[in-house]
Amino acid sequence: MKSLQTAFLSFLVPAFVVAQDRPDFVHEFGKPGELGSFRVGFDDRGAAIYYVQLTDHYATVESGKKSAKDRGVGDYMMVVGDGASIYSLQVQEIGTSLFGTQLASAPWQRTVEAGAVSFSIESGSGLRLTKTFRHRPEERGLQLELRLDNSGAALAAGQQLTLSLAGPALTNRSELAMFGTSAWAIAVSTGGEVKHLGATSDGAIQELFLGGAPLSIVGSSNRVFAGFLFPMDATAAASVARVDVESLPLRENPALGIQPRSMPRTLTQVRLPIPAAAASTSLAFGCYLGPKSYSVFDASPEHARFLPILDVDLEPPCCGDIVVPGGRFMATTLVKLLSFFHGVTGLWGLSIMLLTILVRGCLAPLNFRMQKSMRAYGKKMADLKPKLDAIKTKYADDPQAHQQAMIAFQREHKLMPPIGGCLPIFLTMPIYIGLFTALRTSYDLRHQGFLFMTDLSAPDALFELPFWPGLFNVLPLLWIALMVILQARMPLPTDPQQRQMQQIMRYMPLMFGVMLYDYASGLMVYMVTSMIWTFGESAVTKKILGPIDPNAASLAPQPMM
Repeated sequence: MKSLQTAFLSFLVPAFVVAQDRPDFVHEFGKPGELGSFRVGFDDRGAAIYYVQLTDHYATVESGKKSAKDRGVGDYMMVVGDGASIYSLQVQEIGTSLFGTQLASAPWQRTVEAGAVSFSIESGSGLRLTKTFRHRPEERGLQLELRLDNSGAALAAGQQLTLSLAGPALTNRSELAMFGTSAWAIAVSTGGEVKHLGATSDGAIQELFLGGAPLSIVGSSNRVFAGFLFPMDATAAASVARVDVESLPLRENPALGIQPRSMPRTLTQVRLPIPAAAASTSLAFGCYLGPKSYSVFDASPEHARFLPILDVDLEPPCCGDIVVPGGRFMATTLVKLLSFFHGVTGLWGLSIMLLTILVRGCLAPLNFRMQKSMRAYGKKMADLKPKLDAIKTKYADDPQAHQQAMIAFQREHKLMPPIGGCLPIFLTMPIYIGLFTALRTSYDLRHQGFLFMTDLSAPDALFELPFWPGLFNVLPLLWIALMVILQARMPLPTDPQQRQMQQIMRYMPLMFGVMLYDYASGLMVYMVTSMIWTFGESAVTKKILGPIDPNAASLAPQPMM
């Protein structure tokens, strides 16, 4: 079998990587620029798809600005496989020897028609298996038809040919895994049960779906795009015996930031009944490869079945496997609000700013109330400080007596430290995680410019650097500077231990800035806007309530990001 090893090409990088080997045949489904158009490279061995290029999506912002005659092959989005084949939907015979060869590596006969490419293979005993890819432009995909003809083979009644269809494994850049990954394999039954799995670091094959209710969809996704296989009728739905998930690629791709075993790919087993002599059986599946977006899915009634992948995306784990309660609801709501603002303004960058202002404005009363209770406690602590110092001096050599005296003192003066310092963070965490997630998974930000940014789904990249980190991104540096200034303006506690801890916390913005340096500029627009709001909110609060007392500085709420 000829080698199909090649580099992976991310959906999010402006590059075109040419594979080491060429496909046997390249077919244009539709014309470049038209909805649902594809350039597909086929491999006659296994009747597999070698690559799929989305010719209704440009690879870079610059590609979109070119005239149609100046655009080349590399100006359109490409999904490239590693030999295990991305979006191959290749057929592999399992558990039988009807064809006497591995269907995934055997040479098939190719036939090209208008809007369709077919492959067929003979068993030598009267069976003929045909696989046809038929263009469905309005549905952004293809139709995969499997047909088994029997021209005279004498076989026992009820026999089945079990086939494995390898689905797409979409590239998933490593920095996108923070706050939960967006690379999922998903299976949804017609009964509404949703199962999803991420990739495994050890590459072990995982079971995703086994029998039960008929299958509705199966596929995988990355942050912005998805590839689904779904039955076209009840017969095809009932033919799916199980779905497993494997993890690709085998090796790290440092150039694209893709870690090994970071991309899940589904392996769908279907059972095709063997027909009687002079008869045939067939199965039909739809194959979608395109954006993950409410607006895209809402445009077709057929695509409504894909909505569960968005629900999964909008409820990512925050830390490890911890899921923030209410995160999915909040993220879904914020996505709809973002779309509403875009409908009003026509600019996604401005819509992000308005959404941030709306969210922070709604949270402002809660934050003000907590600031007020914290300052009241600080004033009370300042008034009682001489008595507290006297107790500390009196029982300096007796810790147990000092503790008992402090408990009695707190009861006498009803000293209850306000929990407001942390409460806003805990109460608003679903909102911030939801907003972060909504922006991180938004297809609509792709290739959308704002101010000096050319693509809100990529770093702002003002100019290139000849050294690490390679790009000069303004917004992360601006956010770090604003955060450092805000931290420096907060008073340090009088207690030496708490003072040291607060000084250490002032270096946290640098760590977060490094972690978020290569994140999409749309996210950084949100973070910078939120930080500017924090400056204004702090100034208003200080004018109304006065400065924070140093005795209660350790209780001050941390600046919201």
